[in-house]
Amino acid sequence: MSGKLVLVTGITGFIAGQVADRFLAAGYRVRGTTRGAKAKQLSETVKVEGLEFVQVDDIATDDLTEALKGVYAVIHVASPLPGRTSVDDTLNSAISGTRNILEATVKAGIEKMVITSSFGALMDPSLRPGFAGITFTHADWGVVSREEAEKQAEDPYYVYFASKVLAEKAIWEFAKEHPQLDIATILPGFVLGPYGKHYPLPTASQLGTNGFVYGLISGGTLPFVPPFIVDVRDVAKAHVLALDVPRKPLEQKRYIVNGGNLTWREAVAHLNKVRPEIKTAAVDAFAELPGPASTLDTKHTTDDLNFGSWIDPKDTIVAAADALVALQKTWAA
Repeated sequence: MSGKLVLVTGITGFIAGQVADRFLAAGYRVRGTTRGAKAKQLSETVKVEGLEFVQVDDIATDDLTEALKGVYAVIHVASPLPGRTSVDDTLNSAISGTRNILEATVKAGIEKMVITSSFGALMDPSLRPGFAGITFTHADWGVVSREEAEKQAEDPYYVYFASKVLAEKAIWEFAKEHPQLDIATILPGFVLGPYGKHYPLPTASQLGTNGFVYGLISGGTLPFVPPFIVDVRDVAKAHVLALDVPRKPLEQKRYIVNGGNLTWREAVAHLNKVRPEIKTAAVDAFAELPGPASTLDTKHTTDDLNFGSWIDPKDTIVAAADALVALQKTWAA
């Protein structure tokens, strides 16, 4: 145990739980934020060396002074999921929440932050560029305004990815005003895979991006989205590695994380082959993509973080399917 304490926001979330576990495995102590009485409940039931919990009900408005006491670095993961809240709530949570934790971090004298963004910050929030055969790098940016996002209120994915563009823009603007901050952002593709070890398992309405895989194994319909697939364990790994990267010029510590491309048709074909006992949908139920798939260039990440190998998207799909089958059994129980 290094003795260094990191604050992980939204620790009971899918990504944050794995991020917290990875920091614990790397020898850090972890303090996780969670809402309401859940912090007390987890403190009483989860007994893991180096892991503690603190109540933060609203990351956008709460006073974070106590949560940040003794903290070496802030790992800001918490973010609303598509379609869960109104347009205003989604944008305010992403932008104001990020601004609040940035200001609190500076006030607390903490200089190191790793913040979860999204591949959506790289492109038009309509996701159409995902089917244009473009290779996106860490230097690319989506262009959108709050007004445009509000006009697209009926499209939860547009609103969500617009919030990611606007929130990350706000991060780097803040960093420009506060050069003492050393920030890295993590921009994952669609995050799938197993759940963290120590946190409450989700209900059927809390699956996040794993809901895509649930759609594959339960006969649900899936949206046309770019086939960018990354394992949640690789996303967690990137957060830990990014914390140790030396300071760089603004926006150079933007790290795309993606295992590769895999379409729903390819995912179903693979699951039917290696997990025939899981009754997945027929391959023909999934249409071909509406255009040539774009790609996410991870070379900057691989080189800068000395990342090593990525988990194959096919293995990620299987891990997610296995986790969901096990999860279904807990629901039935």
